[in-house]
Amino acid sequence: MKSLKFITAVMVFAAAVSASAAPLLNGLALEQQFNKDRYIAAVYSDTLADSANVLLDENTTRRLEIRVVADSVSARRLRNQWMEAIAINNAGSALTAQADNMVTFANLFSGRFKKGDQLRVDFDGASGVSTVSLNGIRLGKIADRKFFTTLLRSWVGPVPPSTEFREGLLASGDVDTGLLARFEQLEPTDARILELTEAREEDDAEEEQAESETEAVAEKPKPSKPKVAAAIPPPTLAKIESKPQAPQAQQPAPASKPQPRPQPKPARTAPEQAEEEDDQPLTADVLLARQIYHSMLLRHTYDFLEYPQRALERNQEGSIRIRVTIDPSGRVRDIQTVQASRFNDLNKAALSAIKAASPYPKVPPALAKNDYEFSVPITFRLPD
Repeated sequence: MKSLKFITAVMVFAAAVSASAAPLLNGLALEQQFNKDRYIAAVYSDTLADSANVLLDENTTRRLEIRVVADSVSARRLRNQWMEAIAINNAGSALTAQADNMVTFANLFSGRFKKGDQLRVDFDGASGVSTVSLNGIRLGKIADRKFFTTLLRSWVGPVPPSTEFREGLLASGDVDTGLLARFEQLEPTDARILELTEAREEDDAEEEQAESETEAVAEKPKPSKPKVAAAIPPPTLAKIESKPQAPQAQQPAPASKPQPRPQPKPARTAPEQAEEEDDQPLTADVLLARQIYHSMLLRHTYDFLEYPQRALERNQEGSIRIRVTIDPSGRVRDIQTVQASRFNDLNKAALSAIKAASPYPKVPPALAKNDYEFSVPITFRLPD
């Protein structure tokens, strides 16, 4: 009976979100990696626009949505890619101000997303509150007007996942009909919804128990957080721009004495798998440290980038995304092209820059592990 009541509550919540959400679809974009479709991203707004500045208006009701196309997508990899995209599309001061909110957001989901899953972030322009939900199940809220804009800028800012991705979202309602039909057909199965509702029930019960235990213990003053320097802003390059994906940080195991969690426990999206074994909740300090280091890695790479002369002569432009694995000393161990452009000269130039950039700056002790993985997004664009 409890599960049925919970499912009914989920349906009511989903209906309420749909009723209050912005009704206008501004654009769609397909995210691909290794020539495989991963998900379709959507931006909704109560004002259609082909300008990022209009969509980034903090008083406008908007919505971000991801519908999963692949059979399985790592939530950790997706969140890390999103966090890195935020880092290179926002000013350092904004990253510092939004660090706690980004941690709250990142820790709301874990495990793996499945085909048909719908991850939504609904922003209410009146209240300034962002509501995060998965398949109609509310995961949490973030009451900060600037947070949603920080999140959206990672998609439509100066360094998007790709030029095509950004252009698709800035379509001002003129979306590709084929992609729209595909987007609308992506829905979670009833079994998937039941799986998530049962997991949410268990999490709610654990949170209630943790809260009751916390109330029984005398409150202790919280130590002030050490300040962390703001992340380096994205580089300004005349002919070459860029963007990233997923470094993976490990947190030490919790002390033997259980402590109540300050953040809502993530809704589990699947049983634990090998890829998520080190998927520990982020902290603001670790997140900022990763963002600073990632900015350093990008700047270092960009110093070795050159626009191929033949590509210039042929007016060739394109976006490339490369996943790089380095050892703790910064030496490149592996290079994988996540997304290639149509032009071999541009692809070769990007790979050559990665190889020439080795060794990279050493991995900071706070982030050290056997290997460190990050993504380098590169957009070759001809000067206007």
